[in-house]
Amino acid sequence: MAYFLSDLIFRVPVKYIFDKSEKCIYRKLFFSKKIMNFDEMVYFINDEMGGYYYAIGQKKNQFVKNYKISNYFSGSKASGRREAEYIEKILCPVLEAVGIPVNSEQP
Repeated sequence: MAYFLSDLIFRVPVKYIFDKSEKCIYRKLFFSKKIMNFDEMVYFINDEMGGYYYAIGQKKNQFVKNYKISNYFSGSKASGRREAEYIEKILCPVLEAVGIPVNSEQP
């Protein structure tokens, strides 16, 4: 029972909704909450404890309040393949929908 409660409280999957009609980004945990507009969004790679992940935030305070949008990646070959697949199938379409130019040279 304790494992179930801890999973329910700490491992609830968070969804981010990129609404093209309203040009807003919503975070859905148990209910939807608007977190920013498309023109305020910036994405970056956040390094943490030997791994890194992709995150989004508002332009002026992206290092104060940001939202993790990918799993952790490391320097291994398997992680590199997962990251390439993530960039191709998830990150690039999201950036194109938001209107941020996609840099194909990025790892």
